[in-house]
Amino acid sequence: MTNYDELIAAYDVDVRFPDVSGMEHLDMLLTRSEIARGERYLTTEQRARLAEADRVLLQHARRFYQAIQRIADLQVWRRSENVPLWTWRTIAASPSTTTISTTTPPPTMATDKFNT
Repeated sequence: MTNYDELIAAYDVDVRFPDVSGMEHLDMLLTRSEIARGERYLTTEQRARLAEADRVLLQHARRFYQAIQRIADLQVWRRSENVPLWTWRTIAASPSTTTISTTTPPPTMATDKFNT
């Protein structure tokens, strides 16, 4: 099992529990950001697993966001962790996203759920 396999497995578990604390959701977003930084190295199978986990995240995005807002200023936290804004905006804006690339920003952003 590669480090990416472990990260994707952890992320996949995290997205399936939207009712845990906002702190755990922040850790989940950090894990997703770490996966995104190495996305170009993922296998086809890893990309498929990641796409399914992203789909589950999107299904519960509002609950994740609300839990995080109870404990943190997400905009300040994202900046302190040096996560590109468009990484999380892509998740929020595109329910059909299969992977989230950090190599180039998407051309447009439909929503900004993760930047309030």
